[in-house]
Amino acid sequence: MPTSKSLCVVITIVILSPLGHSIMSEFSEKNSPMLTISDTIRDNNWNKLENPISSEYNLEEPTYKIHSPYGSVDPILASLPTGPWQLAGLPSQFDSRLYIVQSNSSDLASLEDILSNLKIEIIDHIPDHSIIISLNSDPSGEIIGQIGKLSEVRWIGEMPTTWKIDTALIPTLHSENVLLDLDIIPSPSNSIVDTMSLKLDIYDRFNHYYQSSHCDEYLCQVRNSLPSIIPVLAVDHRILRIELGERLVIQNSNASIIAGIDYARSITDLNLTGYGEVLGITDTGLDEDHGDFDGRLRSPIFNLFGPDNSGADANSGHGTHVTATLLGDGSGDDNATGMVPESTFHFYQIEVDSSGLLARWGSLYEMYEHSFLNDAKIHTNSWGSNSLVGDYTSDSRSVDWFSNDNPDLLVIFSVGDMGEAGVTSPSTAKNVLSVGATTTAAYSSSPIGFVYDNSSRGPTSDGRIKPEIVAPGVMICSARAEEASLATGSACSLNVHEGSSTPLYMTMSGSSVSTPVVAGASAMARQYLREELGIMDPRSDLIKALLVNGADDIGEKNVPNQHEGWGQLNLSNSLFPQKDGDNLSLFFDQDRQLSPGHSFVYTFDVFDDSGMEATLAWNDKEGSASSNQNASRLVNDLDLVIKSPDGDVYYGNNFGDGISQTGGGRDTLNNLERVRIPSPDVGTWTVEVGHSGGFVQAFSLVLAADAEEIQNSDLTVVPNSIFSPDTSPLSGDTISLQLSWMNQAVSPTGDYSILLEDVSEGSQIGTYPMPSLGGGEVETFSIYHSFQSTGNHLLRLTLDHLSEVEELNDEINGGANNNIFELLFEVTEIGVRITPFLPDGSYPSTFEEAQSAKMRNMDPSSTTFVNFQLELLNEGTSEITVDLSVTKVQIVDEAGILQNPVDEWSWELNESKPWVLSPFGETGDSIVISLNLTDEDADIESRYALPGLFVTDLTLFDKNSPTISHSTRLSVNVDRVEGLYTVSAGTQGLGAQPDKFATFFVSVRNIGNGPTEYRVSCETEDRWIVWVGGGQASVATIGPLSRLQFVQVPIHVKVPPSSSGLSSGAENLVTCTTTSVNDPRLKTTETAVIEVLESRDFATQIYDSAGEEIGPLAISDSRAVLNGETVMTTLSISNQGNVPLVFEIRALSSSNVWPIQIFTEGETPPNGEVTNMESSIGRGETTRITVLTVVPLAAEKGDKNTVSIKTTLNGNTVSNGTLLEVKEITTLDIVSESGFSLALGKSGNSDIFLHNSGNVPLIIKLTIGTLPEGWSGGLLTGDTFSLDMNRDSIVTIGLELPSGILPGKLTEKVPVIIESTSPSNSKEVTTLEIEVIVLPSVWIDVQSSTLTLQGINENEEGELTLHISNLGNMPSGVSLGYLAPEGWTVEIQPIEITNLEPGATIECRVSVMPRESSEDGLKELIINANSTHEGDEIAKTASVINIDISKTGSGSNGGILGLLESAGLPSWSIGLLFIVTISGMIFLGIKARDEFAPLTPQEEIIPRGSAILAGSSDERKAAALEIDTTGDVVTGGVLDSEIEEIIQSTVPTLPTHQVPEGALPLPLTGLPDGWTMDQWVAYGHIWWEQNGP
Repeated sequence: MPTSKSLCVVITIVILSPLGHSIMSEFSEKNSPMLTISDTIRDNNWNKLENPISSEYNLEEPTYKIHSPYGSVDPILASLPTGPWQLAGLPSQFDSRLYIVQSNSSDLASLEDILSNLKIEIIDHIPDHSIIISLNSDPSGEIIGQIGKLSEVRWIGEMPTTWKIDTALIPTLHSENVLLDLDIIPSPSNSIVDTMSLKLDIYDRFNHYYQSSHCDEYLCQVRNSLPSIIPVLAVDHRILRIELGERLVIQNSNASIIAGIDYARSITDLNLTGYGEVLGITDTGLDEDHGDFDGRLRSPIFNLFGPDNSGADANSGHGTHVTATLLGDGSGDDNATGMVPESTFHFYQIEVDSSGLLARWGSLYEMYEHSFLNDAKIHTNSWGSNSLVGDYTSDSRSVDWFSNDNPDLLVIFSVGDMGEAGVTSPSTAKNVLSVGATTTAAYSSSPIGFVYDNSSRGPTSDGRIKPEIVAPGVMICSARAEEASLATGSACSLNVHEGSSTPLYMTMSGSSVSTPVVAGASAMARQYLREELGIMDPRSDLIKALLVNGADDIGEKNVPNQHEGWGQLNLSNSLFPQKDGDNLSLFFDQDRQLSPGHSFVYTFDVFDDSGMEATLAWNDKEGSASSNQNASRLVNDLDLVIKSPDGDVYYGNNFGDGISQTGGGRDTLNNLERVRIPSPDVGTWTVEVGHSGGFVQAFSLVLAADAEEIQNSDLTVVPNSIFSPDTSPLSGDTISLQLSWMNQAVSPTGDYSILLEDVSEGSQIGTYPMPSLGGGEVETFSIYHSFQSTGNHLLRLTLDHLSEVEELNDEINGGANNNIFELLFEVTEIGVRITPFLPDGSYPSTFEEAQSAKMRNMDPSSTTFVNFQLELLNEGTSEITVDLSVTKVQIVDEAGILQNPVDEWSWELNESKPWVLSPFGETGDSIVISLNLTDEDADIESRYALPGLFVTDLTLFDKNSPTISHSTRLSVNVDRVEGLYTVSAGTQGLGAQPDKFATFFVSVRNIGNGPTEYRVSCETEDRWIVWVGGGQASVATIGPLSRLQFVQVPIHVKVPPSSSGLSSGAENLVTCTTTSVNDPRLKTTETAVIEVLESRDFATQIYDSAGEEIGPLAISDSRAVLNGETVMTTLSISNQGNVPLVFEIRALSSSNVWPIQIFTEGETPPNGEVTNMESSIGRGETTRITVLTVVPLAAEKGDKNTVSIKTTLNGNTVSNGTLLEVKEITTLDIVSESGFSLALGKSGNSDIFLHNSGNVPLIIKLTIGTLPEGWSGGLLTGDTFSLDMNRDSIVTIGLELPSGILPGKLTEKVPVIIESTSPSNSKEVTTLEIEVIVLPSVWIDVQSSTLTLQGINENEEGELTLHISNLGNMPSGVSLGYLAPEGWTVEIQPIEITNLEPGATIECRVSVMPRESSEDGLKELIINANSTHEGDEIAKTASVINIDISKTGSGSNGGILGLLESAGLPSWSIGLLFIVTISGMIFLGIKARDEFAPLTPQEEIIPRGSAILAGSSDERKAAALEIDTTGDVVTGGVLDSEIEEIIQSTVPTLPTHQVPEGALPLPLTGLPDGWTMDQWVAYGHIWWEQNGP
């Protein structure tokens, strides 16, 4: 087995390395002469992206070339190059069994189908569009002729034999003393016999050619072989290919160099392991017991969006592999460590365990919202839909909608493994980061630096770039789910799951495994932004822009392209960009938003030609899910425009040969735009982010260059900075002037002023001070003005005319002057005048009315034209002939520029021209005419006039003197109105079976005059489930639909299940209401009738005796049984149809010595063995069948029996089964409901609940694991005990903590090791970690400089020092108190401490003084210290200290009496002491007599030689009676220690244990049962509290 490759190999291959290109090239060059690695990699068996539904897709135009190892050729125009077959020692040019079939097109699927029908297998393919087949025998050429006549086949011919030999091997064929390693690929068409015979031939027949070999179905490896074996193998029809073999080595060291992981992490002090990041994952399922995830799954697997309630990864193991690729900790093999092994995660399962199919309930919006609310900031998805390849689906729209609403969560999707067929939905969404796969060279796969053959290619149906990024995804070594029954990945580690032979890790390939690599890099980037830059909530578009900005263009330099998007992930280059070893600056912005028609301009001083990389990204609004798939889904169109110092302009995404090109146009498709300039000129560059249409949009911008941002503002004029509706006024007329401009840079301007002047007259109209204008803001200002002279008047607006603002484009410093705007007015003399009337026909009397008269509003739903009444007036003194010119109608766009309208407009006067007007003041000096403006393309029935502001200019002039004229502009504002037309389809004969959907369509047409969204809402009479459109809700919003566009909206109505009681033939009315979002008053209604069709559906499930589902036999665990036991299995049959059903049920046992009885639940069991029965079940009802199986008494441990239950309805049989096995169940349920919650200075307890749910008794042994330094803990109950079946036990753990620990939940936990042992000595060990919460605590401790003050003279002071400490975690005041003996004076300074911080210590002085009234002898002074904190929210622990004090003695007695008096005892106590002594001696004498009573009087009581026998009997008697105090026995100088010994010798003693210093004394009976001395030291005080003194 090859050594497992670290995931770092996968991730680090040019992901993180600034040296990636050079090292990768070197790696390739070193290996290419020796290796020709096959690119054919078998797909893994998982079901998400296979079997696509056929859809329209342009096929690649065939080249009709066959690219052979010896050149490319069209086989019709020239013969195939056969290669040096004679030099190679081959007997003939061609292999008689192998044929090349060239297709007529790039569609090989139909050719494959035809060949499959002919029982011909395709074993390989040759670019372009040719395949290789193997024919066992066709001597007559009949099959070849038949294939050659197929319309799908262009050419067929024999394959040259030399093509089977790697060209690198040809030069070695005649070499001597050369040994080669060969990899031999068997033909896929080999039968089992062929495979076995090839193995035997290689092992036996050819073994003289080589030293060692290994052969299986897919690869034969021959090591240290002579070259002469190659021709022998080449002519063998069982062999497809012979290549130079690779020697497998661990590539981690190479990968570290290539990927630069060590380098990337050395740049920052941070350990980028994903710590603090929460990730969401949606996939098949998860082996949550795999050690790689220990403790980091934040919650149980979420089933709420999945098809069943099982989170198991029961089939392919896909979800477990993906998850560990992302964040496995490599606990079983550190070579398989994931990208971010310290991140936590939650998991959403979407696989049906019984079939392996994927399914999902609910919208993606809801799923990601749930993930976001559970703290995820990145959600990765290695799955997709293969039915609408490349299309923007409802799922795509749902993701975009969520990302636009919640920009803090990044959604990542794999693009799929469908190759050229296209990218899968929802990776077609705009706001997701879509990921493809690249090669890794791992396990003899394709060399590094290429896109994986199967990785899905873009673009989307509307032309957007997908994928955005690629990452390593071939032969990735990661965790294997133990329960995965269909896992096909190869083992990549020697380690296996505990107790089985299942590998712990396996390899997989595809975009599914490259996607978690990118997700991990995203988490590392996010961690860096949080911890290093303090950006606590980095937006998803910022992370997306960062990763894309650092991507490497692999292979041919041609990004962006449909294979790799913007290139391969390189996190090091994203976070720490470099050029030729020099660090580049990284700039970013995620805090701004743009309104349409505005932009931000960033200006930079570029210092050298180190390169410039800029990326703009934004979370666009959700696009339409109903319009033509070829229509752009971009809603808010932002643009990235970069200008060089010499004026060259670079537009985002305008690339050639992998770099940006000057000129070109805007990208109107993508919401991610890039500019890459390899060698920028030194100087000032501007980066502009502009908004060319849509809604207000936030964005993120990233730029890397050796540059510095210039932090200035920039005032600039805009189109129509001077605007007036009348640019040809009459002399003396008052007109309005609207002035506008903006600050197009990022910094505010500060105060400034503007100047408006009449250049023609050389006069100022006015100067106006202005307040500061913020970055990107627009200012408007209006004035009124009249011209007093005729002729042309040039008005000039000058911004910042006093040069108060330091600007980017500052003409003072040689910059462009964008602060001036000029507009020419043609002022005519009073002679003629044109005056529009108000809409009501009245003459305007004020300036405001005159302006209003020039405007008409038009409701396009009621009319297609407007009329203006105009007065033509001669203000001169003579008769004149006047004419009127009318310009064509134009529309004013958003920038204020006149454009030709889409619709055709006409104008018409109600009077013929010209007109003769009398002198002013005379009759006939004026005429009133009517001007009609009509939208000729509009129709109020079916086609409303387009909305907008339409204008036409009118000029009235004297035909004989044209300079005498007057102009005015008329405006028509066409209202934005809504229109709606709907019709239903597919409603005839509409019906469905219970629990199924009936579908019809509502066609919605926009007959309004602008884009409109519509809301379709459906409901039934009886409130059946209705899904509208592609979602799973009864309401859906479609559009926006453009003018006259229509869309068919599917309506899915679910018939309730049979359990609802509906009969076949029942009907229900569904009503669908379509409403305009902009105008809810506009609505239509469509109806349909749904019929309930007949259904005979049913479902079965089996349960064990505890009522738990057993599940499918193939993936269920065996059930433990014991000898002689009667095992109950319950079959549940549910009639899910709507008619009664009759079932035949049969139960079978795989062993005939395990008898079976079958009967209806609740009935009496039959006599003897019964295996068959019938059951009639009404519609919607469920019947339960009991199956009893008797385990033979003679059964041995390990015996197994399969119980199969077959349920048959009209020939349709469903099988259920369960496996019974004679074995022990040693299940111990362990629950810790709560952890420790304790205050400092006090002890705390926590209970562990144990339950034996197995079928044998268990011996339980508990041990406390290693505790942190200073912690003290132990078991308060026994540590070893027996636990019978179905019995419970409560174990109590005690804990004390040291001082100074802050309040709150601790990261440290108390480990409790629980070992259970079964009767067969099977052991299971579980470590339970109990959480510890420290309460807010005040723990006052008092220590004294001394514990005794003796011999103090009366009325004199003795002193000591107290050390008062707060060992808790909360500050508190301290109050000191004392209890003194009578006659003693005590003073404590200070006696009150206002505030004592945690960990602080304060000294207090204590003075004591005995007064005359005090008694002699040793006395006790008790001092206590208490917290002054009030309230119960803080735990408080007080402290007490005892001080021994005495004064100088006043007695005159000597000897023992004097000592007793000095000890505070009265003089009569000497007599009492004597009596006690004599009584003790008498007691001991009686006891001795009783003890030795059996001895005879003659026996010696006192041993010979004892001093007691010295002297005569009379002498000994006299000595015994001597009681005076004279002599040497008692003197006034006796020592204190002697007195103490005398006193102690009179006190009876009991046997005691040695108690360590500081521990409480033991009870009289010694240690409590089951306790150790360590437990007593820690928890003895608890025993005394519970049991009393």
